[in-house]
Amino acid sequence: MEETIKWLGVTEEEIRRMDEETEQMIIRIRETNEKLLREEGEIAQLQVETRNLIAQMKERQRDQATV
Repeated sequence: MEETIKWLGVTEEEIRRMDEETEQMIIRIRETNEKLLREEGEIAQLQVETRNLIAQMKERQRDQATV
């Protein structure tokens, strides 16, 4: 490993720091993905509710047109 480190021109401390930064990025990516999944679920629910409201409005219009 030390040979690799020398060849790359980085210290073990720099490698540890990069590893920690990479782990933090992975954590943030996972959190962002989870947030996006929640938001997609909320959007899907709102779409269903919107379609139901539109269907109800159309039904009321048909009922009023027949009166």
